[in-house]
Amino acid sequence: MNASERELFSQLMASFQTFASTLDKWPKAVAVTGALGSGKTEWVLNLALGFEAIGERVTIADLDIINPYFCIRQVTDALGARGFNIIMPPENARWSDMTVVSPKISSALATDEGRLLLDIGGDAEGALALKQFEPDIRGAGYLLILVINAFRPQTSSVRGVRAMLEKMESICGLSVGALISNSHLMDETTAEHCADGVETVLEAGNELGLPVLYAGVPPRLLPEAASVWKSRNITVPCWPLSRYMMLPWEEGAMWSRPSTGE
Repeated sequence: MNASERELFSQLMASFQTFASTLDKWPKAVAVTGALGSGKTEWVLNLALGFEAIGERVTIADLDIINPYFCIRQVTDALGARGFNIIMPPENARWSDMTVVSPKISSALATDEGRLLLDIGGDAEGALALKQFEPDIRGAGYLLILVINAFRPQTSSVRGVRAMLEKMESICGLSVGALISNSHLMDETTAEHCADGVETVLEAGNELGLPVLYAGVPPRLLPEAASVWKSRNITVPCWPLSRYMMLPWEEGAMWSRPSTGE
């Protein structure tokens, strides 16, 4: 991470404090969930870089038992080389879709050292994986973030977002505390699309009484997005979301380098 990237991430992490009426600091455990294709794993990785930028030690726990081929364990070696501590399912279940998670998560929650980021599957089984750690997560202090792509049918309306949130909460026993807009149309995404998406997510946040922490924007669109945000009076910070979880046929797969969307 170069100096300018570190400074940008530091500013974005500090912008969290603007939600002091709801949350006044980053808690020990930050769990990230979302529907399939929402980009939740990308957000876990980007938030890890954000915490790294402000000098924190980060442990990343892979609790995504829904799709083991597009999750943290795909880039474990590269993350470890960067200095992140990674908790995954046991080796003999690493690439299975069985409900197997590591008991090391409880130990990570109990220690005072560093931040713990949890990557959570977005359906009933994913919520159940989180449920078994509920007492430890509550004891450590947590923020459960729901990542929303407003262009996915499941979360394209306030009603859909509410339904997903309520289902997750009823199963895992924890409460969603914030939303992130990750609204995109893959390579067809424009700054206007990102703005349309964050406005939908803001509407959901207002209905649910939840802050919208960030809006993901492809790095190549960041200058244009800033202009669109200003014209629409959108105050949610833009996060230049680099992609690390590449599809198998894409150049840059397996964390060889982030994609800038060019």
